[in-house]
Amino acid sequence: MSVDNFESALELSRSDNSHERLVAARYFMTNASSDHDAELKSWLARETVGWVKNAIDIALTKNTQKQALLDPPDTTEVENKTVSYTLALREVASIMLHELEPRIGILGVKLKDDIPNYEDSASRRQMDHLKDFFKALSFLRLATEVTGSDSFTCSDWISGLIEGHPYAKNIRLIGPQGLIVRADQGLLKLALSNGIKNAVESTAAASQTRSTEDIIINWGETNVDYWIAVIDDGSGLGKPTEKLIRIGTTTKPGHFGMGLTIAQQAMQSLNGKLSLHSPAPIGAVFELRWYK
Repeated sequence: MSVDNFESALELSRSDNSHERLVAARYFMTNASSDHDAELKSWLARETVGWVKNAIDIALTKNTQKQALLDPPDTTEVENKTVSYTLALREVASIMLHELEPRIGILGVKLKDDIPNYEDSASRRQMDHLKDFFKALSFLRLATEVTGSDSFTCSDWISGLIEGHPYAKNIRLIGPQGLIVRADQGLLKLALSNGIKNAVESTAAASQTRSTEDIIINWGETNVDYWIAVIDDGSGLGKPTEKLIRIGTTTKPGHFGMGLTIAQQAMQSLNGKLSLHSPAPIGAVFELRWYK
């Protein structure tokens, strides 16, 4: 079943069949327009099925982002200020990468010639930090770009992602081996790599004071979506999830606080969601879900 206009989608949103309501919600996900925000919010309030609610929520988020590009936001509204900040940062990231990244490369070469013992100097360490910052900006920009989707075996893909890394021996893969998923692999890699990296660092930190379990990566599917979860026994989140995902927020010294923002943006580009929670005072669950 498919719909090809807003009126048909709105009519289908009132169906008693949850699968038909999901078809309607996915239409709104891929056809962003703020004209029907009131109807979508009313629908979200009465919807009882979780995966349909997620699709409506994604549609509303895309509507807000699109409207922020068209109209100056009301600066008294926190939501609009946050969206505008994120959109502006993406634009600034593109400009900085285009204009400044080549100059940083030239500066690095010049410093090597001008500073004695450059490799052991504080200048080199600061230059490396600056290069890492531009790498993070590049990942943020990439997280907004869908280059194409294809089908692949989830277990093989995850195995390839961690193969050769020193932390691989501390990770257990326990999902179904034959599951075929469909996604933009570049975006999914940006998101999942961040979750694995955070789990590894959190577990390593916790292992300094207590015994820790292996990191688990699990995956699967429902009748409407795919999911991948990274479960760790590390030091926990430390801050509320909504604060951790904000750009510039980090609990780790020397980090830029863009990792979870990049992962979240990558999942939004996939019409999916990132969720992060701690089931106990220790450990965390990093879950990615995206629609089939």
